[in-house]
Amino acid sequence: MSKLLEEAIQRLRQLPEPMQDTAARTVIRQLEEEPEPGDREAVTAGLEDYQRGDFVTLDQWRHDMGLADR
Repeated sequence: MSKLLEEAIQRLRQLPEPMQDTAARTVIRQLEEEPEPGDREAVTAGLEDYQRGDFVTLDQWRHDMGLADR
């Protein structure tokens, strides 16, 4: 664990419990927003596909899926 994180946890321990809960929810929410392993690579690969013109339009996809009339 980094020294900064240890310091933050020590400071959080000194707060009243409701404030600790608020801080914990904030940290958890931030961690949930972080990309999953491989997400950045998938976005990069998709962008490369798009730049090459290797994609289908939404209308094409709907047609292929039999959803064109909906």
